[in-house]
Amino acid sequence: MPVRVINQHQPYTMNRLLTLAAWLLLSPSIYCQISGNILYNETNRWKMQNEVILKKAAVSNPNQVVFDVNGMFNMKADSYLAIFHITQIGSTAREADSLMNRRLQNFREDVMAAGIPEDKFIIDMLSMVPVYEVNVEKRFFSKTYTEIPTGFEIQKNIHIHFAETQVLDKIITSAAINEIYDLIKVDYYVKDVEGIYDSLREAITKVVKKRMAQFENLGIPISNQWRMANDQIGVFFPLDRYQSYEAFAYTSIDASRKRSQVSEMRKPKTVFYNKIPYTNYDVVINPEILEPAVQYTYSLQIVFNIEKPIPKPDPKPEVKIETQTKYILLTTDGQLKPLDLK
Repeated sequence: MPVRVINQHQPYTMNRLLTLAAWLLLSPSIYCQISGNILYNETNRWKMQNEVILKKAAVSNPNQVVFDVNGMFNMKADSYLAIFHITQIGSTAREADSLMNRRLQNFREDVMAAGIPEDKFIIDMLSMVPVYEVNVEKRFFSKTYTEIPTGFEIQKNIHIHFAETQVLDKIITSAAINEIYDLIKVDYYVKDVEGIYDSLREAITKVVKKRMAQFENLGIPISNQWRMANDQIGVFFPLDRYQSYEAFAYTSIDASRKRSQVSEMRKPKTVFYNKIPYTNYDVVINPEILEPAVQYTYSLQIVFNIEKPIPKPDPKPEVKIETQTKYILLTTDGQLKPLDLK
């Protein structure tokens, strides 16, 4: 954003001061439009700040080098399973069952028209129980409360398996037409899970080799050192990543100045998909998420045990030993005479 610079040699006129004050007041609002109103939600902001952990290098054991490499794979689901709940009450069991079947049949036909095969529409029977009401029988000195059956209640779940997310809009619309309003959850299915982890292992292995080469360039030989490793896999489904959100709005300033009674507008509460941040991940495959995705993680830790070089002792001075041989003759009269045998 361009900033107007005020010359310090010019007097601060009222217009200049008003311009500066207006810029200071508007700047935070402009910034928040870039970041989103989630910044005003204290709970979500606290979660976001605590999810970001700065990774600092530290040496815990001078005889070891530890590599911690984390990878993530964002995968669009291959198919989905929507689970709806339906409840029907009738004065008799036959009436409740008939009304329930009529709603289910209409819903089934609408779903089939949306392109979903009939075998992908499954009914899960939950319960069929009598409904009781309290009948009050008045007496002269007391009242008696008696439970009497007044009807029957049937509860079922509807499982619908589909492949394209766009179909869910049609399913929900059809459900609402047939007075089915409770969408319990949507499960995400991915077929080639092992292939995803293989891709993560391959990508992380490249990172490890690159780091090993970096340490070799630093003069730390770790290629031939004894090592041990451990890995861990994980997966996060969109159902685990939805967070609550409440719309943000300012209170009218003009109404406060006029001392008018302000009726606060209801701030809608909703939820939104908040993916796992990439802060602590060295490798992220498919980082751009356009729709809620299944996030697979792979973590690898390698510990290198470094042998300290044994210092060589100082060389001892060389000692030369010269040997001289002399021959002596012992005469018969007991005298010693040197002999020269050269």
